[in-house]
Amino acid sequence: MKHLSTLLLGLAVLGADTFAATPATHSMQLNVTVDFPDDICKGPFDAPRLDQMIGAIQDLGARRVNWMYYGEVKPGDPLHGNVWEAHWATYGPQTIATLGEPLRAAVKVAHARGLEIYGVLKPYNGGLSGTYPTGSPEAGSKSKLSRIGGTVQQVIPFLESHPEMRMQRRPSTGAAQQTELIREIRLVKSDAAETRLRPEHLRIWVSQDNFKYRPVALVPSGSVGLETATHEVRDYHGNILTRVGDRVRVVRLTGLELKEPFVVLTTTWAEGTGDFRNTPVGMVEVFGEGGKPLDCVVATHAAAWIQPRDFRTYGLEYDMGLGHIPVSLDQPWKGVKKNPWEAFSGEDEFAEQALLGKGAAGGFIGIARGKNEYLAAIPCEAYAEVRALWLGWVKAMLDAGVDGVNLRISAHGCLSDEPEAYGWNPPVLAAYLEKYGTGPIDPVKLAAVRGDIYTEFLREASALVRARGKKMQVHLHAEAFRPDRVVGQQNGIPGNIDFQWRRWIEEGLVDEIYLRTSWFEAAEDPLGAKSTQRSRLARMLADPVAAEMLAVSNQHHLPVTLNRYIGRAAELAEYLDDLALVARDPRFAGFDVYEFFDLAQSDPHKPGLTPRLGRLAGLKARWEALREQK
Repeated sequence: MKHLSTLLLGLAVLGADTFAATPATHSMQLNVTVDFPDDICKGPFDAPRLDQMIGAIQDLGARRVNWMYYGEVKPGDPLHGNVWEAHWATYGPQTIATLGEPLRAAVKVAHARGLEIYGVLKPYNGGLSGTYPTGSPEAGSKSKLSRIGGTVQQVIPFLESHPEMRMQRRPSTGAAQQTELIREIRLVKSDAAETRLRPEHLRIWVSQDNFKYRPVALVPSGSVGLETATHEVRDYHGNILTRVGDRVRVVRLTGLELKEPFVVLTTTWAEGTGDFRNTPVGMVEVFGEGGKPLDCVVATHAAAWIQPRDFRTYGLEYDMGLGHIPVSLDQPWKGVKKNPWEAFSGEDEFAEQALLGKGAAGGFIGIARGKNEYLAAIPCEAYAEVRALWLGWVKAMLDAGVDGVNLRISAHGCLSDEPEAYGWNPPVLAAYLEKYGTGPIDPVKLAAVRGDIYTEFLREASALVRARGKKMQVHLHAEAFRPDRVVGQQNGIPGNIDFQWRRWIEEGLVDEIYLRTSWFEAAEDPLGAKSTQRSRLARMLADPVAAEMLAVSNQHHLPVTLNRYIGRAAELAEYLDDLALVARDPRFAGFDVYEFFDLAQSDPHKPGLTPRLGRLAGLKARWEALREQK
């Protein structure tokens, strides 16, 4: 690994035993992030509630509020954002009418209470990846932009006006046409073990518009046999399910004549344990006339928003980055009445956690022909207009009176089962041609070209921030800024860009670092687990990439704050131990509680805010105990 000597030196000097023995005496700051669109999904906010929110943060002992900024609220403003109008932001319009632009309102309250407040910008966050099924009553209600299967649930006005400036798919091989007939479907099991599934056990449902599928009066025929795998299959967490050359069990459905663009396969099994298991993207292959391969995208129960999905009464969510979660096709299925992945209910540690579809149930699989030409709502940095929009947002935050600006890469509009396929926009290719000349596109060089463009934006943003006498911060994503990331770590991060974090530090473009280790929406561990594995903090900080980020940041004397989900698959006791671990780790200068929504919530039927799950009290008590040790 590059910079290995720096990494090894840092690890040698700062071993695990050192952290355990270090008292919490070094300078340490507690911060809290507010992602306000979440807060207004449960209840409205007015001036008293906003003051109570900031007051609760102050009462914890926190000295800084990090406030997520989503654009201006005045219609017609070139910097306009409309996340407040999303279907889940129930009390958004009411709150905006009362408070105005939330960051400006929060700055006044925070400063009146003597707290710092930083504006946090996700430049790539142009909206949501989720869709309303094309045939549903909601279709087109929030955006006219479409993906395969539906219209996008929320897109900023800029991208609505400039859809071509979203990240574009690499040039097509011409293998897929949505109008071509499906003549054969090949279903691939992840291994060679025997299966109970036969073609006659499958049933086919179809739809013209991904809504209320209808059954086809056909009992499929075909074959079952062993074949040789031609490509590797890994799951969401990077586990290898199938290697090239492995023998795999294959069910072929032949003699088909399916003209509808959306197809669902179910089975007749009503009992027993499913054994035909694979990831959805590894399971399905589709062929047209003469055995011609047809491009397709897939779907299951899972969805990031509006979930779980029942294809009989609604529609499915295709190509959402969840197609790498293994499912059993022949799992008995009787329809969806509730979220099948909710292990808990009521007011407990994991209540009301949406899980964002990261667990998936089997029983059926959806197939749609074609590929999405663009990511749902992610702007491409290579357009001058996009960078001007981003800089306009930075200036708007500064005008609001923030004490600093923090840039965070992760976003909700880039979810896809093939993140590596996007970023081939014309200005990117033009820059590539100028630097590397003609010939086949090398994805590594393409990522470098795009990384150069993003770094230039960061230079301009940093200069703008510092010209106002403010501080420039960036998030370093240890889960995704790595060469060996798995698809779950890539989810939520635009692909095909080399985010040049070492260069940002070495050029002196930033004043502080926020280290982020959690995967998209903290999906490292299953929700409801009483203990964590992948997301356990000691394990994450021992990761070579995280350790290198810490070592390089410390070498350049940059304060590092750990950004940590409190609403992840972990009980409060583990989270408080995480806080103590960071407080004793001299590599860190701060701990950022993400996010306030998981600490207290507004209720339209009650005054003020309602504390959640004892977290405010637990955090306050542990932080006070740590400060007493100084």
